[in-house]
Amino acid sequence: MKVSLNSVLFLGVGGISMYQLALAYKNMGYNVLGYDAKKSKYTKLLEENGIKICYRFNKEFLYVKKCIKTAAIKDDNKYVVALKKLNVKIVDRAVALGELCTKFKCVVAVAGTHGKSTTASLIYEILKAKFKKVSCHIGADVFNPRFNPGDDFLVVEACEYNKSFLHLKPNIAVVTNVEPDHMDCYKTMFNLRSAFLTFAKRAQLRFCGDDKTTYFLKKLNDMQVVQPTELNIKPKILGEHNFKNISMAVAVAKSLNVDEKTIINAINSFQGINRRYEFLGEYLNQKIYIDYAHHPTEIKAFVSTFSKQYPSSLIIFQPHTYSRTKYLLNEFLSVLSNIKNLCIYKEYPAREKKNMGLSAHELYLLLKEKNEGVKYLASVSAVIKQAKDYDAIAFVGAGDIDKVAVKIIKFAKNC
Repeated sequence: MKVSLNSVLFLGVGGISMYQLALAYKNMGYNVLGYDAKKSKYTKLLEENGIKICYRFNKEFLYVKKCIKTAAIKDDNKYVVALKKLNVKIVDRAVALGELCTKFKCVVAVAGTHGKSTTASLIYEILKAKFKKVSCHIGADVFNPRFNPGDDFLVVEACEYNKSFLHLKPNIAVVTNVEPDHMDCYKTMFNLRSAFLTFAKRAQLRFCGDDKTTYFLKKLNDMQVVQPTELNIKPKILGEHNFKNISMAVAVAKSLNVDEKTIINAINSFQGINRRYEFLGEYLNQKIYIDYAHHPTEIKAFVSTFSKQYPSSLIIFQPHTYSRTKYLLNEFLSVLSNIKNLCIYKEYPAREKKNMGLSAHELYLLLKEKNEGVKYLASVSAVIKQAKDYDAIAFVGAGDIDKVAVKIIKFAKNC
């Protein structure tokens, strides 16, 4: 079978970033093929857009000119091994995104440990309310997304994992905050901060939050430290952390000469993004929410806001990766020990193996010494038995805890 000079294979195409990249390549005229180990809503959407997806090894998918893969696809993957033998060019997702970014006139890249998805989404909403050709590449579902290489603006969420954001060359760089995370690849805070410094230096215009965690960035020439906005806004998204995200978005919008009326209207109409304080439904008259918080600082911020709205609430937290739990153990224990009604759900390991850190059950055992009421849950049935007599339940974490939340809502409907 002959190699198609116009075909590109996407490995691990079932995630939101790869989904957006695959559609962009299709819109540019490429014949796009995709592989993932399992189906997802994004593989379904790609198939609906005429892109052929397979879920096992298919020799026909080897006859391509280029392959783009996620970090989750390792070197021993059957496709990777076979493609290397055929001398097919293989590039990482972050590299491919960086290449596409060069096709936009102005790239606004938002980085940071917390708040980058929400801040990027806010900027996107404001800019598309003012300008016609605005694209986004954000690691969360946003309203009416567009990713069209050649547009005037691209708002991109700049992920620091594995130094992915250093493949971007933004015109405007935004850093919300910088706390220890992804230490499996950075090892030290010096390395982490160095990466963020390099990211910020690549832009002509730079913004950072007025935060003690960003003190090292303030020494950069022309770094603009964002203060709380004084605009008369009435946002739907709650919490002090979201007000900081809003202030960052306002600062960027003003730098691009967006008028205050447009900014205010966009902010006030912004509904938020999926898995950020998102209401999912009810279970036994209890309101069910999902939040993406997976870092101690994020958990603290979410619970602080959530408990004010729902004083008698249950928090079900799922740790995300063994290494994060181990490296930030003291911070997790400090935050989680102060939550009255708390359950720890079995971990979401993501790309990791157990020997890389601590499991959810190990976290639970250590936490029980400080928080006697904490419980450990390892199944949906265990959640169902526990989830009652509260005014609201929040499922918290970056893994598949959202699926657990959806299952108990469905269980209630079928009762």
